[in-house]
Amino acid sequence: MKKISADLGRTVNAFYLKYKGVNDKIASKRPQPNEWSLKEIIGHLVNSVSNNQQRFLGLQFVNEMVFPEYQKYHLEWMDAEKFNEMKFDDLFLLWKQYNILIGHIIENIHENKLDNYLTMSDGRKNSLKKLVADYVSHLKNHLNQFEETLNKVSK
Repeated sequence: MKKISADLGRTVNAFYLKYKGVNDKIASKRPQPNEWSLKEIIGHLVNSVSNNQQRFLGLQFVNEMVFPEYQKYHLEWMDAEKFNEMKFDDLFLLWKQYNILIGHIIENIHENKLDNYLTMSDGRKNSLKKLVADYVSHLKNHLNQFEETLNKVSK
């Protein structure tokens, strides 16, 4: 878990330093009406870190956990949270700081807890080890989306 935590830390810090000065108006702009703005991408990642913090902690205390499915309602969450109305700097700092916390949690997960699993609403079971790896992969995919969106809205 230490390698994954270190990778997460490097990724988050480098990305934050590279993009912390993004203009607030640019960050609110959607490339297309059905695509997310930069603020919405980062807001989605805040939701992801928040949900996964609960999973990563909870699975250290129980062998199996059932957690409400975020994916089914994530668009409704995004609409209710109104990320485009926030200051980009505040949202981006929140994302960075929250990932520092989850990186610390990941680094300190006990090896004997990695096979504990989360049961999804569709019956799929994912081990804590897989959830942690998927978290970092998901984050990196959305950071690529952020960069692609920035290129579109900066033109």
